[in-house]
Amino acid sequence: MDSISAWLIAIAAAVLPTVVYVLILWWLDRYEKEPKRLLIAAFVWGAVPAVILSIVAQVILMVPLGGLSEGTAELMSSSVLAPMVEELIKGLALLALFLLFRREFDGVLDGIIYGATIGFGFAMTENVFYFARSLRLTGLEGLTLTILLRNFVFGLNHALFTSVFGASLGYTRMAKTGCRRWFVPPLGLLGAILLHGVHNLFAILASITCFSLLISVVSDWGGLLVIFVVMALAWQREKHWIATHLKAEVASGLLTQEEYDMIGSYRNRIAAQWQAWSRSGRREARRLSKLAQLATELAFKVEQGDERTAEKLRGEIAGLHGGGTTVRQKPGAAEDEHEET
Repeated sequence: MDSISAWLIAIAAAVLPTVVYVLILWWLDRYEKEPKRLLIAAFVWGAVPAVILSIVAQVILMVPLGGLSEGTAELMSSSVLAPMVEELIKGLALLALFLLFRREFDGVLDGIIYGATIGFGFAMTENVFYFARSLRLTGLEGLTLTILLRNFVFGLNHALFTSVFGASLGYTRMAKTGCRRWFVPPLGLLGAILLHGVHNLFAILASITCFSLLISVVSDWGGLLVIFVVMALAWQREKHWIATHLKAEVASGLLTQEEYDMIGSYRNRIAAQWQAWSRSGRREARRLSKLAQLATELAFKVEQGDERTAEKLRGEIAGLHGGGTTVRQKPGAAEDEHEET
């Protein structure tokens, strides 16, 4: 097989699963979708600059380890240097988003979404090189095993590691005391580094004993389980904010009761937008989607005490009511639902 074909296979094997994972992540961000431009920027940072900077930094930091034996140097590089360097560099983008686009960084769920997006970008690029190398050295059989391990068994790892730091920044966003603002992010970054280090350490030791690989699997999937639980709790909290803070907007006349019922349920949102599309066309469906997005952000800003931004959002919502139809639902459709998580 020529080198061009090998690289094309490697790229396809890395990109296609990543697209699926990113689309699922996009769906999981239910109530207030993050701006596409920021998600694209986060993904690109993970896929290109973060990978390049990590390689350069690790090459430089490996110099002091030159006096160690080959095995010891490899172990130190993989289990200590790589986790520290990669999580710090991926974390730079998260910190930039947190500081520069604070309005879009509303809580724990947003931190997980941005962190996982950066992680998926990083993993995709890294996988291209791993797959190309595996195909060159071990052929299609070896490539198949590498794809199975890196795309599926460990396919969510980089998303997991960076989302831990993202969750800590999101938690800090909602913190009411200064102490938490200073201590939680470093703990989150340390947690990301430790998870990454544990995975790498026991994955390397798998060449000695297969049991160590099981430790990596348990560590990774245990971490993912925790993140999924945190996301489920975040969904419930966001739903509570919407239900609580938008009641006043109904009383003031900014929102109708039908709109309130639609906005508070992800299922009702989809149903209302589909109904609007079928009856009035794409423009009306997009108006309802925009209304739900703005109203959700309004609820979040009220929760954060950001009345200046909240008032601006009220003006944008009022502008949307200048045209379009009112949301109407069948009796019973407005009842509070428990979405599947």
